Amino acid sequence: MKENNRTVQTLNMLVLMYILAVSGGSNGRCSEHEKQALLKFKEGLIDYGNLASWAIEKDCCSSSLLDLSHLDLSRNQYTKIPGFVGSLKELVYLNLSGNSISGIFPYWLGNLSRLLSLDDCEFPVVDPSSLSHINSSKSLAVLQLIDSIVHSSTFPLLLNMSNKLIALHLSKNHLNGTIPISFAHMGSSLGNLCKLRTLLLNGNYINEPLPVILEKPSGCVKDSLQVLDLSVNQIKGSLPEIITRFSSLKELYLDDNKLDGVLPDNVGNLSSLAVLNLSRNKLTGSLPQSIGLMSGPKVLDVSSNSFNGFISEIHFLKLSKLKFLTLSFNSLSLNFSSGWIPPFQLNTINLRCCKLGPSFPVWLQTQRNFSHLDIPNSEISDNIPNWFWRLPSNLLFLNLSFNNLSGKFPDLHLRFNSFPSVSLISNKFHGSIPRFLFDTIVLNLSKNMFSGTLSTLCSLINYNLNHVYLSDNQLSGNLPDCWMNFKQLVVLNLESNSLSGVIPSPFGSLHKLQTLRLSNNSFFQ
Repeated sequence: MKENNRTVQTLNMLVLMYILAVSGGSNGRCSEHEKQALLKFKEGLIDYGNLASWAIEKDCCSSSLLDLSHLDLSRNQYTKIPGFVGSLKELVYLNLSGNSISGIFPYWLGNLSRLLSLDDCEFPVVDPSSLSHINSSKSLAVLQLIDSIVHSSTFPLLLNMSNKLIALHLSKNHLNGTIPISFAHMGSSLGNLCKLRTLLLNGNYINEPLPVILEKPSGCVKDSLQVLDLSVNQIKGSLPEIITRFSSLKELYLDDNKLDGVLPDNVGNLSSLAVLNLSRNKLTGSLPQSIGLMSGPKVLDVSSNSFNGFISEIHFLKLSKLKFLTLSFNSLSLNFSSGWIPPFQLNTINLRCCKLGPSFPVWLQTQRNFSHLDIPNSEISDNIPNWFWRLPSNLLFLNLSFNNLSGKFPDLHLRFNSFPSVSLISNKFHGSIPRFLFDTIVLNLSKNMFSGTLSTLCSLINYNLNHVYLSDNQLSGNLPDCWMNFKQLVVLNLESNSLSGVIPSPFGSLHKLQTLRLSNNSFFQ
């Protein structure tokens, strides 16, 4: 049924195009060339009768069809590129994603002299003898083959199709071995594409050393390339100093590879860089202080490596545009002077497993717009200051777990714009649980010293709260009877407290509850 519906949708679209074609002529007749184009159009379809009237004897006017500049045939059942496409000389954009294209690469695709963007095809092995037929097209500027199957023999053909190839997207394509920047049998190479702006090769199986990869592009590519994504591959080696010669580079993604060694001292020379992602590698050593000279970065992610040493205000000297900072899962110590005022306002602060303590980091008082703050296991042993609880209303995620934080929560009437996740597990917070903490979607306060009753729950309704962990505290009294106010609860853990009384009947209204833990209390029937 799905296949028939999809086919009917395609045919309906084509019938509409045919109507436009018939109504578009000035004299009601069309040339033999136009007639043949419509018939080729029909041949590429599974015909369930809708197009049975299309025949050689009938007249037509297909000028509107031949003038098409955008053609989207995505998510259909094509097994080869439909032949009628070769007649659409005005075509600028072609999308064939979501099909199962196979067979020989059609030589006539190179005759589409205006084609600028080609999205998501699966190009199989290409017969090298067919390359001579497609050199006439030099227009292709955006080639997007994400999650496709691209054979290396296709590259000479694709790279010969343009002297513009501004964006080349080859993500998730099973490419393996050395990077396909240059092949011995190619007439042209990626190194000669002097106007290349975007190169996406993420999600493949490339295992070449990074220094070798970065040596391949010619000087003109180094001056033009703005986005380079080599993430989620198996690239090894260190980050060489040659990277600083990519003078126009704005985004560099090398995360999820096997990089090792230290960062070059002159990495700060990448003055145009807005995104630097080196996460989930095996990089070592200290972070160069020259990073602080990069005025462009909005995103800095070096998490999950083996960096060590100290981070000081010098590392952030000119990073006034920084919004996303992730240093988690390294052996880094943040050592800032008490009066330091950062030049940035961060949206995301991820410093998990970095050393921030023993005092609570005063510089966080200057950050008033963050939506994510993740600083668990950061060796803080301090009273949490009252100013901290003036949390941003756009908060989405807060994690202060596994520290040695203490203090009593102030009675705030704080409301969030959305429902954040909050985790304060394994600290020494005491006093009653404030009402605003239940205005969340996930709340984990286990292994603290919270006391008092849970009666505050009955003062609010939150149909978004789904995970609540309050175990290993000092809560007492009876359970409230307003659980119908939390209908989305999936997990409720209240074990190892001093709760007593009977289990209230409104628990029966929690139809989505999967885990209820009440052990090690004083309940009775």
